Amino acid sequence: DGSLPAAIPPKPTIFLPSIAEINLHKAGTYLCLLEKFFPDVIKVYWKEKNGHTILKSQQGNTVKTNDTYMKFSWLTVTGKSMDKEHRCIVQHENNQRGIDQEILFPSVNKGMYK
Repeated sequence: DGSLPAAIPPKPTIFLPSIAEINLHKAGTYLCLLEKFFPDVIKVYWKEKNGHTILKSQQGNTVKTNDTYMKFSWLTVTGKSMDKEHRCIVQHENNQRGIDQEILFPSVNKGMYK
């Protein structure tokens, strides 16, 4: 029918660092995949769990898939940051009650593979 979908909040999927990356590179990359959202305006940033500073991260372009959009963002942590939990924070106009969506990632060193 060609009509656009109703406003839809992003659906997150998280990917944690591999053991190989941690062992070989002494680093860990968190990836946050956001799918099936509409409209396409979205802001994604990262912070430490209890921190207030926005961390340097990367993100791909917002991509149209059928009638909705997807985007991914990733954060690579090294050194002492590997002991900390991190949050991927998503701002989208259709988040429930207008509250930013926060996806918590476990620390690379503590909870994941030990």
